[in-house]
Amino acid sequence: MAESQQRDSRSESPEGRSRVTQGDRGPTVVVSNRGPVTFSRDEDGERQHSRGAGGLVTALNAVLRRSEGAVWIASAQSEEDAEVAREPAPYEVEDLRVRLVEHDGAAYDLMYNTLANPLLWFVQHGLYNLPYSPRLGDDTREAWENGYLAVNRNFARAAADTVGDAPSATILLHDYQLYMTPLFLRGELGDRAEDAFVSLFVHIPWPEPDGWGILPNYMREGILESLLSADVVAFHTRAYARNFMETAARVLGAEVDLDNGTVRYAGREVWVRAYPISIDPAEFEELAGSEAVLEQEEFVKGLPGKLLLRVDRTDLSKNVVRGFEAYGRMLERHPEMKEDVTFLAQLQPSRGDIPEYAAYMEAVGRTVEEVNERHGTGSWRPIELFMQDNFPRSVAAYKNYDALLVNAVRDGMNLVAKEAAVVNEKDGVLILSEYAGAHEELGDSALTVNPYDLDEQADAIHEALTMPEDERHRRAGALRETVLSNTIEDWVEAQVKDIEAFREKGG
Repeated sequence: MAESQQRDSRSESPEGRSRVTQGDRGPTVVVSNRGPVTFSRDEDGERQHSRGAGGLVTALNAVLRRSEGAVWIASAQSEEDAEVAREPAPYEVEDLRVRLVEHDGAAYDLMYNTLANPLLWFVQHGLYNLPYSPRLGDDTREAWENGYLAVNRNFARAAADTVGDAPSATILLHDYQLYMTPLFLRGELGDRAEDAFVSLFVHIPWPEPDGWGILPNYMREGILESLLSADVVAFHTRAYARNFMETAARVLGAEVDLDNGTVRYAGREVWVRAYPISIDPAEFEELAGSEAVLEQEEFVKGLPGKLLLRVDRTDLSKNVVRGFEAYGRMLERHPEMKEDVTFLAQLQPSRGDIPEYAAYMEAVGRTVEEVNERHGTGSWRPIELFMQDNFPRSVAAYKNYDALLVNAVRDGMNLVAKEAAVVNEKDGVLILSEYAGAHEELGDSALTVNPYDLDEQADAIHEALTMPEDERHRRAGALRETVLSNTIEDWVEAQVKDIEAFREKGG
């Protein structure tokens, strides 16, 4: 899924919502690689904590709000996290109960920096230049066996220990770092697995079967068999869910019902569902009026001409370079637009220790320089690039953009498109990649682009910036209405209802 930038959102659950834990149900456990807090020591030696950032943490907070006494399990990320991990009971911080898992450092590095990022991330976002990469071999198998599997066993053991002897546990696993945890968890639970509910939510795209086939056999089959030991496998879009089912049929010979979203394998029925993740609109409406955002608006409103905006991480999947190239091409075709528009790019550096990402960041900077040198004037810079996390400025720009560019090669969802739609005050036009997960919901009100086609994107940028006011107003209203009709609370509610339905079906 696409990330929004730093924020902290917690509020009371609305009345009348279903809860994950109901009646005599057992405990609820949420497991993700990144947790809601990170611990440290201050100068006086006192333990401190900072809240986590990103769309997934915000979304899982919404899940926890519905779960009485739930425990959130995550990897220890700091030295003080490791100290917390060695404590016997879940650590209570603010209104959360957190259990951290300490992994072997070398194993975690193999899992995170060799298997999950980049291999699985690249495969699932279609980022490989296939005539040249990836180049898989014994080092891949070593990372799988000594890294990915080891870390996933740790997660499974921690989840089973947290459940203890309690019956009817609900265990919600999240994302591509944990693909093997469902299988190991069933083994750790033993007889307790029969009445436990286990789901895994995949927050990134799932590729077509040929794309999954890039992985070596032991990995492509092992991951699918593990996922099909869960009760529900969830995605952000219907397309990803369909790709997963078709992959399971191709690779494992599983019996698939695409219409009803079920897969039968090894004597079990697994539900495959799409729950489009969303945002908390009230959070953004409050942020939009905050002092920090109002201060940044002075800068944003001072930029020359109309405002073309993008807010992203510098991830290859975001397609930042092509976005700048398309903007340059638009200026070539429509020189009358010079000095009448500024492209503000708020980019958050990402994974700079991975060579492909470091090279991409250089390409981003180089492309911006080329566009600015070719088209700029003494008083106007076509692109204003900021590679830093400045969430108040991003929200200020959300309020004031005339056109928002989201041209991802692939994206699990892209929450920026939703966040911006609810606070924009200028009837801004969304230019949206047909391969962003958000396109299933927002595509009818956006200008759809092929992320590989520079000319189409150039045309779309020009169309967005020159669109008649009544059409802009119609599209912006429809975007906002769509986002408000499926909030983060609705996302949780849909999952809770399916958990109860699955349990009732199983007796």
